[in-house]
Amino acid sequence: MLQSLAQYIEQRLSDEGAGMVKPARFAELASRLLASGVVWREHSRPEAGLYDDAIQCEQLLREWFASIGFVLVHDSDARLLRLYPPGDAGGEDEEDGVRRLRARLSRDFVAAVIALRFLYTEALTGRRPLVDERLAISLEELSQAVVSLLAHKLPNTTSDRAALLRELRKHRVLHFIEGDDMGDMQMGLAVLRPVMSFVSDEALEEALQLAGRMRVAAPSSGVME
Repeated sequence: MLQSLAQYIEQRLSDEGAGMVKPARFAELASRLLASGVVWREHSRPEAGLYDDAIQCEQLLREWFASIGFVLVHDSDARLLRLYPPGDAGGEDEEDGVRRLRARLSRDFVAAVIALRFLYTEALTGRRPLVDERLAISLEELSQAVVSLLAHKLPNTTSDRAALLRELRKHRVLHFIEGDDMGDMQMGLAVLRPVMSFVSDEALEEALQLAGRMRVAAPSSGVME
């Protein structure tokens, strides 16, 4: 006998994990991931509950999203789930590379998140201090990294920089407290562990190689606009 999709989901949920996730909760999990693109257990108590329930039915969520062209990626080390929309993955296996980011994110965002990934990698190798898996930097340090690594500049206006920072925070790669210095170059930021899975090693290397080739091709052009 043919089952409806709702019946199929209910049956799968009864078999997966501890069988405690109900269809209404599954719908809530799917909606949350579609709305925000990320669930990180360390972010808050409510998000911890979402993450714990999501991993109980992770395979079903993965299949459900795959049926509409999305990719669900689980960073078990950071205890984070991230959803990527349909786009040009650029390769059979790439799920979290920069090509996917370009399908929906601005050039400023891509440049900033790659620079944050580079800085956090330096911290993991002992070149920068980490406190509770957070790397403290200033917005000026991020700006300098974007210029030196990628020959790109952050937005010129304070308001545009503030909007970019809020977008980075939404994706759980950056934390800051909003104040009177919002968007000021001396503003303090904390780079978060999830940046490691947001930009893969391959995507970081590719972006840096591309920036290097562009510098060689146009050595007198200065910073890319």
